[in-house]
Amino acid sequence: MIIPAHNEAQVVGRCLRSLLDGARPGEFEVVVVANGCTDDTAATARRAADELGARSADVTVLERREPGKTGALNTGDAAAATFPRIYLDADVELSAESARLTAALLHDDAPASPLAAAPRPRVVGRGLSRIVRWHYEAWQELPVIRDRYVGSGVYAVSARGHARIAPFPDVIADDHYVRRSFAAHERASVSATFDLHPATTVRAHVRRATRARAGNTSLDGGTASVDTTGLAAETAPRGARALVGLLRHPRMWHRVAAFVVLAGLVRASAVRSGPDVGWNHDASSRTADTVHRSTSEVVA
Repeated sequence: MIIPAHNEAQVVGRCLRSLLDGARPGEFEVVVVANGCTDDTAATARRAADELGARSADVTVLERREPGKTGALNTGDAAAATFPRIYLDADVELSAESARLTAALLHDDAPASPLAAAPRPRVVGRGLSRIVRWHYEAWQELPVIRDRYVGSGVYAVSARGHARIAPFPDVIADDHYVRRSFAAHERASVSATFDLHPATTVRAHVRRATRARAGNTSLDGGTASVDTTGLAAETAPRGARALVGLLRHPRMWHRVAAFVVLAGLVRASAVRSGPDVGWNHDASSRTADTVHRSTSEVVA
């Protein structure tokens, strides 16, 4: 399991505790790669691992001077030995049971077995603005999220799947790159969830989503610094087509409206930012209140 972490001291402990609290000693190989950090991410990860007792032996914490997620993923890959392999963002929560179920789908390397898998994202948070909450209530119903979705903070690959995506190229949207690397029939959704902690305000959401959009657009438009000719086409309806089905339900009208408004703001922000999008690290979901109490609210 590879966890890239750039200035994630506030959340990396939560990530490790969620994963290892229900794990058996030796069950998971975990490599945390603190990259380009100016805070105490590495020390916090080591301290959290030590607090977990015997299971701390399963956690290796590496420090990489250069910032960059794909570089951190490749560093973690070089240190890891086991498959299936799960890639996990430091600001999400994946339980041991969800990790176990995800890995179980990928142990069989038979030709018809899936090459990539992920649990379903469950959006949680405390203090979300109303429009952000409505946006995610619509987002969770989109066809792409229900079509063997892989991404948004967690994805896993078998040994054969890993050979297709590694080493990771220098892309912004690694999860989109991984999802596009496998056709729909090569991916699988797991009957389990992981907790995704979104930005809590409209401004923070737009900043965070602008970078994600830039990464997705560069891959979809063929402008990324990677050969995209072999990537699979998106099969789920997108854009307006994806929203039409939701409008059949009156309870979704205001949620779709919120989704459209925020999508428009993100699109405008991406145009202003151009190709050189900054990191846009979200602080709103990393306050003491949201970190320690956010799981009390689930965006249903």
